[in-house]
Amino acid sequence: MSRAIPILRTLRSIRLKWLLLSLVAIALCLEIAGLAEGFSNSLGHPISGTYATIPSEFVATGSLVFPILPYLMLVMIVGALVYGVMGPNRANPIEEVRDLDLQKSHGKIREYVVLVSAIAVAAFLVWFPRSLQSLPIGGDTLWYMTAVETINREGLSWAIVYTDKPIFYLTTYGLQQVSGLSVIDFFTILPVILAVGATASVWFFVSSFYRGAAGYSALLMATSTSLMRTSIDLYASFFATSLLFLTFGLYLRFREVMNARQRLFLQLMLIVILLSYWFVWGLVLVVLLGAEALSERRLRRIKALLTTALPSMGMLGLFIVISLIRPPPLYWGLGSSFALYFGRTTTPIGPVTYNTASFDLVDVGLLQYNPIVPILAVLGLLFFRPRTFPVRTIYVWSSIMLVFSLISMTGLHAALLVPLPVLAGLGLRKMLDTR
Repeated sequence: MSRAIPILRTLRSIRLKWLLLSLVAIALCLEIAGLAEGFSNSLGHPISGTYATIPSEFVATGSLVFPILPYLMLVMIVGALVYGVMGPNRANPIEEVRDLDLQKSHGKIREYVVLVSAIAVAAFLVWFPRSLQSLPIGGDTLWYMTAVETINREGLSWAIVYTDKPIFYLTTYGLQQVSGLSVIDFFTILPVILAVGATASVWFFVSSFYRGAAGYSALLMATSTSLMRTSIDLYASFFATSLLFLTFGLYLRFREVMNARQRLFLQLMLIVILLSYWFVWGLVLVVLLGAEALSERRLRRIKALLTTALPSMGMLGLFIVISLIRPPPLYWGLGSSFALYFGRTTTPIGPVTYNTASFDLVDVGLLQYNPIVPILAVLGLLFFRPRTFPVRTIYVWSSIMLVFSLISMTGLHAALLVPLPVLAGLGLRKMLDTR
């Protein structure tokens, strides 16, 4: 660990920074093009040309180390987290010490250009495979299509009584109605909408504490494995992830001086997240409580946070009470779903038990397809120590999600929520900092 400091000093060389940036850009472009070629070939649309095989050969070469790469990335990220907390020259963890002027920003026009570019890249990468195929992509897509058609037939109350994500389903149904498209055509563009929203929300979150890195984080989000995997058929996770970044961004903006209107807005956001994906709602509260517990005036801040979360906590309690008073088959909604993860419960397809959680490394593989992002994320952790509340929040968030990604019950969704693009954007921006 002691050798990390000379390495970071070496990275301050301007020529080396631009060389590294060029290598990152080339690697990302080759990887994206190679994956796109492979997907196009699988659909019977081979791409030909003099240099057409170079991207696919790059991906094939990288695949030789894929069996060990995800575990290597995991070790590197965990090591960087530990170094950030326990490394030498560490300030008191409850001190509000600033590593740099996080609010300072240069070149706003350039930042917005990067943001627009990131949104365009995300939209294209998600739209492209769907443009080559007439049928929906993803195993869960048919379920979401059926849900929208059921709401259209049974009414809006169906989403509340029979699903645990009523806000998401009602929002999806509303967008489909506004678009005027058929359900099957709408689900061709829905992933594109969600990809744009997720990319923009990452920019919003990072810009709340380090505007100069926001565009880089958004661009890396647009090309990340998590976005590509989520866009296949995990639409509810996609939607909730955007709300997660927005809520964190709002909290960081309102935290120091929060008036009644801002508190009400945060309370509404927490309710929306709860009714969209309660697992993500729980993550928001745990991360913020953990970060506040390491802050100055922790008791006052935790009390304020719990006050903000009280309406959403009360609403969850209300749904649980409803599930006890009106058990299935009268009510299958949020209350019943919440109980599902704490033992045996009854569902429309019969009794289900989720009490067999085990240690599982399968979902760590989500780190493997884009090694550039984890490497940059490690640099982000080395450059930024948990001395400010925003960075402390990211450290707590990353640690929790890495742990849950190793548990069989939560592995997939937790691995997708590790904020690698955020950390990678911080690392890339700091690496290019010429000051």
